[in-house]
Amino acid sequence: MFETDQTAPTGAIERWCSVLLDELAAVERELWLVLAATLAVDVWLTHVGLQHGFHEANPVMRVAIETFGIAVLALTKVAVLCVGGLVRRALSDPGGVVVPLGLTLPSVGAVLVNATLLAAG
Repeated sequence: MFETDQTAPTGAIERWCSVLLDELAAVERELWLVLAATLAVDVWLTHVGLQHGFHEANPVMRVAIETFGIAVLALTKVAVLCVGGLVRRALSDPGGVVVPLGLTLPSVGAVLVNATLLAAG
């Protein structure tokens, strides 16, 4: 069996993360735009899915939509965008770019799942 030292040099991970954050910071505005568009598409796909007999998976949002209509989902998405913006303002540069990234990735995932379900159903 071979024995080699597979540890990263001291500071390598910190440098790599710093470079990654710098690269992401360069496209932060685009991340916010993708997030806003994704949230809007998510509301639209949810609305279409509900019209085709699908059910909202989130039980709290399901009750809210049944009670107040699809507009409550849109308002919730706007609130997510606003809270995300406030949190972003509180964080340092370039580390704050994790806020739009952290909100965009699951939103894109939700849109892909919803679109796949609608296409298959």
